[in-house]
Amino acid sequence: MSYAPLARSFRRLAPFAAAGAVLLMPAPSAQAIELTAFVSGASPGTVWTTGFGGTLTTTWFRVNSLEGEYAKQPGQDPNTSVFSITGDALIAPPIGSITPYAGVGVGLYHESTLADSDTGSLHALIIGAKWKFAGLVVVKAEYRRLDLPSTALLPLHHRISAGVGVSF
Repeated sequence: MSYAPLARSFRRLAPFAAAGAVLLMPAPSAQAIELTAFVSGASPGTVWTTGFGGTLTTTWFRVNSLEGEYAKQPGQDPNTSVFSITGDALIAPPIGSITPYAGVGVGLYHESTLADSDTGSLHALIIGAKWKFAGLVVVKAEYRRLDLPSTALLPLHHRISAGVGVSF
């Protein structure tokens, strides 16, 4: 009796079996999603005032995080502001209740002044830390170096933010 047809069938079905095994793996922990609101300051300080924004973060394999961020940084001139939306990839190894993180982000920005507006892409280098307590509350502090094109209307080099959120 030849087992060759059975072996060929097994080789064809192996990728589907592996995919099924991955789908049946347990889901990430119940606290794998965070929603955070923050306030921010930006440099140069002669151009920008206190901003605000929010993030939605999901953690994978306890160390990798993906984050979406929306931020608005108003200018000293009331007719000036910049909005940004970024997607971030972060390495975030938890150390007890503290999680330091670092990573990169890419996104879009829209600057406006009284006389003109500009839309383009941006890149970010991100370093921060968050503290989880009571199994639900997240407090975080973050530094972002922002790289806007040289053609941007106003300079925006760095942003420091502090926020509070929930983990669920």
